Amino acid sequence: MERRPNTAALRRALWLAVLYVVGIAVVYALLAVLARLAPGGTGPGAANELGAFAAIAALLALAGATVALGSAPREVLLSERQTVVVGRFGRRYVFPGRDRLRVTVLRRVPPGWLSSTAVETVEIFGGSTRRTFTVDEGLLPEPAPEDEPAP
Repeated sequence: MERRPNTAALRRALWLAVLYVVGIAVVYALLAVLARLAPGGTGPGAANELGAFAAIAALLALAGATVALGSAPREVLLSERQTVVVGRFGRRYVFPGRDRLRVTVLRRVPPGWLSSTAVETVEIFGGSTRRTFTVDEGLLPEPAPEDEPAP
């Protein structure tokens, strides 16, 4: 079984997660300062309200980071019998082998400051399983034009 690590897409997903969490923290800090400066912002109930708002901001940051990181698998294991995509958090998605695997590139992102090489958002399907992942460009075998399914 051929093992292909998904390094550029993981790096991009990590940077996106960090940017999202930092963005949420900055917005929370600005709103907290504005709330403190408002009339009654230093009153007895203000600390409880800021605490509840901080919990909501933390939940949003955690959810956004999980979504960003979850779209980029760790690696892909390719063989003639099956294709296994190992998710970021260890979950394994099993697809048919190379001959029955269908890969559609939905979007290509050129190299930039989030990753040094291009990444792709692909839809993988085979049998009844269909999933979308962000992977390094060329990580998964694309079908030849005559092998592509009709729209």
